[in-house]
Amino acid sequence: MRVSSAVALRVTLLASFEALLARLDAFCAAVRQDTTLPAWVSRTESELIDGLDMRFKAIQLYRALWYEDSQDGRETLTCPGIIGAGSDTLAAARACNTAKDDFKGAVLALKTLGRLEANAAMADLHRRQESVAVAMRRMGAARLNLKQAYRHIPLLEQRPLKIGFTWSKQGRVIQRTSVAAARRLLEQRVETPQIQLELQRLAQIRDDEMLARVRGVCPHLRANIVFAAPVGAGVQRRLMQAPLPILVPLQRGERLPEFVPVAPEPPANPRLRRADVRIEDDPFLPSVRVHRYRAPYRFG
Repeated sequence: MRVSSAVALRVTLLASFEALLARLDAFCAAVRQDTTLPAWVSRTESELIDGLDMRFKAIQLYRALWYEDSQDGRETLTCPGIIGAGSDTLAAARACNTAKDDFKGAVLALKTLGRLEANAAMADLHRRQESVAVAMRRMGAARLNLKQAYRHIPLLEQRPLKIGFTWSKQGRVIQRTSVAAARRLLEQRVETPQIQLELQRLAQIRDDEMLARVRGVCPHLRANIVFAAPVGAGVQRRLMQAPLPILVPLQRGERLPEFVPVAPEPPANPRLRRADVRIEDDPFLPSVRVHRYRAPYRFG
């Protein structure tokens, strides 16, 4: 029974991914056809010099389901933008978002089978989509990024008066952990020389020493959206996550809502180094992002 269930879930996974790719193709084709409508996407200095078309950049972002070779596994590509969209494009975006939800559901269903079976199914997906994977590798993309595959294309049902973008601050979350817990984290990883080295390093310290697991919090892009309200009711506001350019319904001749351009990446946020930082700068166990506390704070 378990074998037949696993086979059925694999079939569902592959079908849902193929459906997602098809819906994404249809959506991007619709975005491309809306050339008479205005668009703005934040661009880097080199993109400005090269004159990169903003609607084309938006399509690249919507299509980015794969990790780039240099991309941190915890990061997702993010870029502010506003794309004027016709009714057909909005309908295609909704269909694409539904396909994303179906694919996410298929992946989560597989994970109920166990880690080995889920990993085997995902490997099978990559093999069966080899032509896609090869093409993506040629463009510098290495493997499927589930977060980017799951996330919805942000869209609005009516044209707002104004959109304001804000980058949240980058930070980190520090969690105290034990030597035993750190050892379990390492043992759960695929055995490599690096993991063996870190296990040996861990064995050289006292079992009662407290360690710190540090998780970076990537900055998020938020959009503060202002809509016209009924007469006498002022305005209505909505705050939404906007990792991708937002689709705004426009008619031919309409302009984008009011906005202030922001940089494609969060501004640098240099912080003064506190004199009483308790955690060592360099990770003690890089594979699981575990640091040692400085000597005075290691016990108790």
